[in-house]
Amino acid sequence: MAKFSSAKIVLIAATMGAPHLAWAQFSTNTLHWDFSTGYSDTVGATSNYLQGGYMVGVGIGFAPASLQPFDFRFNVNYSQYNATIALLNNGQQATGQEVDNGTGSILSGSANVRYHIPIAYGVRAYGIAGVGIYHTRIELDQALPYYGGYGYGYGGYGYGYGYGYGYPEAVVASHGVTNFGWDAGAGLEFALPSGHSWFLETRYQRINSSRAVTYLPIEVGLRF
Repeated sequence: MAKFSSAKIVLIAATMGAPHLAWAQFSTNTLHWDFSTGYSDTVGATSNYLQGGYMVGVGIGFAPASLQPFDFRFNVNYSQYNATIALLNNGQQATGQEVDNGTGSILSGSANVRYHIPIAYGVRAYGIAGVGIYHTRIELDQALPYYGGYGYGYGGYGYGYGYGYGYPEAVVASHGVTNFGWDAGAGLEFALPSGHSWFLETRYQRINSSRAVTYLPIEVGLRF
């Protein structure tokens, strides 16, 4: 009877634990989608002319069982940054026109390989590296005061007065170029129900050009 009771207790405990195990499992699907967003910091000489900005990205992953713990991911990312005072001043000197603000943007498509390392149940780290194509664009603008709208009215015991203005922008200079580049980084992935997961990731990105562009996105995303 004692043996039967012990076996029964173990069976009940295993049954109660099964939902938790299923809850924390990573997806075994061959294909998965990634969506991410976050802060993108400029590093090195790039920080002299572009401030930190934001990024958004979408990716599709391919994870053949025969190649585990490796898998592959293809990403399309977009990031945007505000120009620094130094860039605005340089642009003003080069064009001979007033420059009030500016932006820089990067649109990239990359192919990456990831290597997973289990840390704890439902948590794994990974290294990631790859190559890609990057389109970088810089735009410098000038704010143009615009005055539009003037009105006056009188009726009863009161009067009205209206006046409006705004600041439309004119492009002073813009330039875009496409180059190859590479990235390398690391991330942490946390299992969610039904095989979904969320992740934290950072990748150092370097665009190969006459003056290398380097930046470091720090992103959070959902994988399903």
